[in-house]
Amino acid sequence: MPEPSGGTVRLAADGGRPPEVVGRARQIQEIKALLGPGTATGRALLLSGEPGVGKSVLLGEVARGMSGAGARVLSAVGVRFEAELDYAGLHQLLLPLNDRFESLGDPHRKVLRSALGYGGDPVPDGPPVSHSVLLLLRRAAAERPVFIVVDDLARLDRASSAVLGFVARRLAGSRIGFLAAARSGAGTFFDREGLTRYEVPPLDRDAAAELLGARFPGLAASVRDRVLEQAQGNPLALVELPAALSSAQRGALADLPDVLPLSPRLRSRHASRVAGLSAESRRLLLLLALDDTGDPGVLHAGTQDPNALTALAAAESDSLITVDGTNGRVAFRHPLMRAAVVDTSTLTERCQAHRALAEICAETPERRAWHLGRATLVPDERVAALLEEAGHRAARRGDASAAVATFTRAAELSARPADRGRRLTWAAYLGADATGELRAASELLDRARRADPDLTRSPLAAATGALLLLNGGDGDIDMAHRLLVAAIDNGTHGYDAGDDALVEALRVLLLVCWSGGRDALWEPFHAVLDRLKPAAPPILSAYGKRPADLVGTGSAGRQQLDSILDGIRNGEDPGQIVRIGTGPVHADRLAELRDVSWHAVRQGRRGGHVRRHLDALVHLCLQAFPTGRWEEAGTLADEGLRICDERQYPFFAWYFEYHQALLAAVHGRFEESRSLADRITQWAVPRGVLGAAAFADHARVLAELGAGDYECAYRHAVAISPAGRLASHAPHVLWAGMDLVEAAVHTRRTGEAEAHVRAMREAGVAAFSPRLALLVAGSAALVAPADGAIVGFEQALAVPGAQGWPFDLARIRLAYGERLRRMRFVTEARTQLDAAAEAFERLGARPWAERAAGELRATRRSRTGTKHGSVTLTAQEQEIAALAASGMTNKQIGERLHLSPRTVGSHLYQLFPKLGIASRAALRDALASLPPSTAS
Repeated sequence: MPEPSGGTVRLAADGGRPPEVVGRARQIQEIKALLGPGTATGRALLLSGEPGVGKSVLLGEVARGMSGAGARVLSAVGVRFEAELDYAGLHQLLLPLNDRFESLGDPHRKVLRSALGYGGDPVPDGPPVSHSVLLLLRRAAAERPVFIVVDDLARLDRASSAVLGFVARRLAGSRIGFLAAARSGAGTFFDREGLTRYEVPPLDRDAAAELLGARFPGLAASVRDRVLEQAQGNPLALVELPAALSSAQRGALADLPDVLPLSPRLRSRHASRVAGLSAESRRLLLLLALDDTGDPGVLHAGTQDPNALTALAAAESDSLITVDGTNGRVAFRHPLMRAAVVDTSTLTERCQAHRALAEICAETPERRAWHLGRATLVPDERVAALLEEAGHRAARRGDASAAVATFTRAAELSARPADRGRRLTWAAYLGADATGELRAASELLDRARRADPDLTRSPLAAATGALLLLNGGDGDIDMAHRLLVAAIDNGTHGYDAGDDALVEALRVLLLVCWSGGRDALWEPFHAVLDRLKPAAPPILSAYGKRPADLVGTGSAGRQQLDSILDGIRNGEDPGQIVRIGTGPVHADRLAELRDVSWHAVRQGRRGGHVRRHLDALVHLCLQAFPTGRWEEAGTLADEGLRICDERQYPFFAWYFEYHQALLAAVHGRFEESRSLADRITQWAVPRGVLGAAAFADHARVLAELGAGDYECAYRHAVAISPAGRLASHAPHVLWAGMDLVEAAVHTRRTGEAEAHVRAMREAGVAAFSPRLALLVAGSAALVAPADGAIVGFEQALAVPGAQGWPFDLARIRLAYGERLRRMRFVTEARTQLDAAAEAFERLGARPWAERAAGELRATRRSRTGTKHGSVTLTAQEQEIAALAASGMTNKQIGERLHLSPRTVGSHLYQLFPKLGIASRAALRDALASLPPSTAS
C-alpha cells in the first residue's frame, strides 16, 4: 500500500520487532469500529486530513490488519496524470481479479474488458460498468472477504470515482469493506454524500514528542519545543523540519530563524536525497515523476536494460518511493519528493523523459500529445496540431481546464500567427464558457488578438467577447448581439455547418436572442441558419424555433426533437446538455433529460464543467416545480445561485432567482416573491434581458393569483403575452396560459379569456406534453358556459398523466369545485374541493389551501347558515365578511367570488347591523365573537 506522506510516523522497535505506528492506536481502533467487526462487514468509510497527517499510514495499517485476518485487499491510488484516463483507478484496483473475469457472463465480462482497455470495443460509461464491478466483487467476496483501499481520492479519475461511489453505497449484506482517503478540502469526483467520514486529527503533543524523540534523540529541548510548536502535530513536518536544520541548530548551538524553514527547506531536503542517487535511478524517477501514474509498465518501457530497475532499490530503501506489493505500482512518499526529482533534473533530461513517455503513451492520444508538447521547445506545427486535437477531445468530454491548458500549449508551439490566434481563441472561449475563469479568459483573448489582428472577423472570438461581456461586463444584450452578428456576417467560414467555431458562435447567439426576449433579435439568427450548408445542425434548427414553429412542423418536428433527446440520453455528446437551448423547455419535455441532468450536476459538484452544471440545474428546477418537488427545486436553486457567485457567472443568476420567486409565491410569501421578481427586473431591463423580465412577470402572476389580486395578476400576465396571442420564443407563455385565463375570468374579461383559449387550441399546444394538455383543457373549462362546464372540467381531469402535475391539477379541481358550488351541486363540489385542499396542503401551497378550505366551509353552511344571536348569516355573507376582515377591497372580494363590487358592498351594508357593528374595522372582532359552533 503506497504511503507517500505519512510513513514517517512508523518506527522500528527494538529487537527487530515489526514497526509500530506512533500515537495512532486510538484512531486505528475508531476506524476499525466504524468498519465493523471482522474483516469486511459491508461498510464504507472515508478518511480525510491535512497533507502529511498520516492518512496513508492508517490505510496501510488497517489494510494489513484485514489481510492478516484473511481478507483479500484490493488497493488503488489516485494519480494526477491518470485523472484524465477513464477507469485508470479501476484498472489498478481490479488487477488481482483479472483472472476472474472469465467467470462472469458474457455481457459483464465484455463491459469490464472494454472499460479496462483489454478489448477493442468502445469504452462503456455509467451503470453497466458499475454493475459489472459490483458483481465481480461480490463473486470474489463469496470465496474470501474483500477489503477495498483507495488512497488520494482527489486524483482518482472521474469514471473510476463514479464506479467506486456506486459500489460503496451497495455493500450492505456483503463481505466487502471499503476504506478511502482524501486530503481535507480537496475536490474529488467521488460522491461522498451519505457515506461515513472520519477526519484524521494531528498527533497530540505527547505522541508528537515521542515521534520526534525517537527520530532525533539528540534534539535539544528548546529546539524540540520550537519544532513541536510549528509542526502542530503533523507527522511529516515533525520528521522533515529537524532534518532541514544544521547539526548546530538541532543541538541549540546556533540560532534558529524566527520561522523554521518549511517549503524551501523541505524541498531542498528532498532534492539532496535525490542528488545522492545514481544517474539511472534519477532518470527512472524522473520518468515516474513526469508520468505520475506509478505504472510499472512505464519503467519497463523506459529502459532497455532488464536489470536497470534494480537502480531504484536505493530510492526505495531511502524511503523516497514505495512499491505496492499487489500491483507493482511505484509511488513517491510525498508530492514534494516528486517536485524535488523534477527540480534536480536539467531541461535536456526533462525533454528526453517527455519524449520517452510520448512513445510509451502512443495508444493514448491525449497523453501522447501532452508529453510531445512538453518535449518540444520550438514551434512545431505537427505537435501543435496534435495538441489542438487533444484539446477538442478534452472539451468534448467536459474537462474544460485540461482543454484550456492544451489549447494554450498548442498556441505556444504554433509558427503561424493565424494558427496561434485560433488556438488561443479556443482556450479563451472555453475559459469563458466553461470554467468561469474570466480574467484568465480575457487575457487569453487579448493574446489571441495580438497574435492575429484578423480575429476581429472571428465568430469564436466574438462569442468569447460576448460571454465576457455578459458575465464580466455590464451584461448588455444588444451589445453582445451586435458583436456576434457582425462577426458572423463578416467571417470567412462560408456558412459551413461543419465549422465548429461558427456553430459555437451561433449557440452563444441563441443564448443572447433567447435572453433578449424580442423578435427583432431572432431575425439575424434565423437568417444565418437558412444560409448554413448543407443544412443547419439539428441542435440549432430545433431549439431556435418558436412554439408555433415547433407545432407547425407536425410529427416531423417532434421526430427531430425525439432524435436529439435520444442522443443526449444515450450519452452520445454530453456537451449537448448545454446546447439544447429552449426546445425541450418549449415542449415541456425536460423530464426526459432528468437522469442526464443529474449526471451533469454530480459531475459539476465534483469539479466538472461549470456551464453544464448550471444548465442542468436550470433544467432540473424547471422540471421539479410543476411536478411538485418544491423542496428539491429550492435546494437546486440555492445551489445554482451559489455557483453563479463563486464561479463568476452572474448572468445566469436570474434563472435561479426566478425559481425562488415562484416558490415564495406558492408558499404564500408574497412580499418575498415580489421582491425577487423586482430584483430580476431591475437587473434585466437596463441590460436588455427582457426574457428574464418576462420570467419575473410569471412569478408575479402566480403571487397575485395566490394573494387574490386578479386585476394585478392579469396585468402581469398580458405583459408576458397579450390575450389571444402566444409570444414567440418564450416557453413561459405556454406555462402561464391558464394563469392568464383564470385572471381574466375573475376580472370579468370573458372575451379575452376565450380568445386566449382559442389561441392555445389553434397553436396545438396540447400536443406538446401531458402537462400542457392539462393546462389547455383546464383553461377551456374555465371559460365554458354553464351547460358545458362540467363536461369541460371532467375532460381536463381525464387528461392522461394529469396526476404528474399536482399543483396544476389541484388548481383545476379548485376551480371545478367553485363552479359546482355556484351551480348548487354541493356534494360534487365537496369532492373536488377536498381533493384540491389535500393536494395544496401536501405541497405547502398555503394560499390555495386556505382558499379551498374557505370554499369547503361555504358548502357546509349552504344548507343551514350561521346564526349570530337571533340573526342568521348566510354562507355567502359569512364568506364576504371573512374576506373583508382580512383586508381585501370590495373589488378583490368580487373577483374572488365572481360578484360585482356593488353586490359585495350591498352584502356588507346588510350584515353590519346583524353583527352590531358600523365599520369594516370591527369585522374581525365581531367574527371572532361568534359561538364556537358557528365561528368562521
